[in-house]
Amino acid sequence: MAREPLPLGTWGQIKVSRSTSGAWNARAKYRDMDGKVRIVEARGTSAASARRNLLQKFADRKTPRYGLVNPRSKINELIEVFLVEMQASDRADRTKDKYEYCIKKYISPAIGEVRVSEATSGVIDNFIRKLVEDVGPSTARSCGAIMSWMFKVALRHDAITVNPVIGVSIPRNKTTKPQALDAAQYQDLRDKLISWETAPALGRPRTQELHEIADCLIATGARPGELFALTWDDIALEAEPPTVFINATVIRTSTGGVRIQDHPKSQHGIRHVTVPDFLVVQLRERKQRQMESESPNPLNLVFPSSTGTVCDSNNIGKLWRKVADSLGYEWVTLKTFRKANATLIARALGPEAAAYQAGHSKVSMTQEHYIEELREALDTRSVVDAFKPKDKAGQAPPAEVDGSPTAEERGPVQAPTGTEDRTENDEKDDPKV
Repeated sequence: MAREPLPLGTWGQIKVSRSTSGAWNARAKYRDMDGKVRIVEARGTSAASARRNLLQKFADRKTPRYGLVNPRSKINELIEVFLVEMQASDRADRTKDKYEYCIKKYISPAIGEVRVSEATSGVIDNFIRKLVEDVGPSTARSCGAIMSWMFKVALRHDAITVNPVIGVSIPRNKTTKPQALDAAQYQDLRDKLISWETAPALGRPRTQELHEIADCLIATGARPGELFALTWDDIALEAEPPTVFINATVIRTSTGGVRIQDHPKSQHGIRHVTVPDFLVVQLRERKQRQMESESPNPLNLVFPSSTGTVCDSNNIGKLWRKVADSLGYEWVTLKTFRKANATLIARALGPEAAAYQAGHSKVSMTQEHYIEELREALDTRSVVDAFKPKDKAGQAPPAEVDGSPTAEERGPVQAPTGTEDRTENDEKDDPKV
């Protein structure tokens, strides 16, 4: 019967001997991860030292020869391998930029010199806690997601046996209740916005497009980046009903500047939304103005920049915050218009319709972050009236009709002739009285 081979990553009997130079040698047979058995040696100043050095060699050899990282690799080396894999993934460009920024800004300076085998759950947890105190839970969660992905790479290279990020609890952001504009507030804001646009100002003339941008955002529920990526080919004003096809968004990357991404934030963001009548009129007038104007618009954008290039939603957002503060609506951001759109649709058509309009995959996210809580009581009297107590005859008293005599006008109710009054007996027999 053939002898069973050594299991992968194990060794045979360790033999220790002393060389002629006085050093101690430890050697043993070791079965590598490729299935071959090899002789591994290590030296030391003593027999125990040589044995420890040999055992350390065995631990390091558990990483396959094709592995790019091993337990003794530093996290900075793991980061280099991770960045190559991340850039080759199908993650969005903005996500890649964000992850790379977090690595260079927070992860590498803090734990980049730590070896992979030393990165225990306690080390990662301590790093996350300090990050929460310094920059907040949002950045800490991003760094936690990055490190979880990084150590999955190390796990595939057999540099670790357990992902240390799994046992770390990362606090969540404190979510505030969504606040949306109602119709009256928006009309007041829009009037003040137009007054601001037309008011004389020193230097460059003020933009005349903020109220049109606000109208489009609140009527369609689109994200600012989705609105600025719209072309006239995406809008069907002559259709019945008129629709807008949202299928792209504007992003800013660290390498390519501001550009149009060929898909929205998620696949659920690809959607058709209807255009109300007032916005159809505005868009037709806007298209006519662009056709008569000599301003360049090579991309056929609905909202191009002043030079005909892609409009940066970050710059519009900065301008909007200054204007909103001056108008007394400092709590209103460009995202508030999406919340107003989602809230109004949810009240009329339900949260599922609001989630589709916003381009969300989960209705729960729309309800939690976009739909404002209903503060007025619903009039449920006609429904709850079914619980009206019955009279002693077992009949529910009829609802009073306008013009019918009231209870005082009808006078006291007389018991029917020949009918025994059992009120007193009923009360005695009832155990609850």
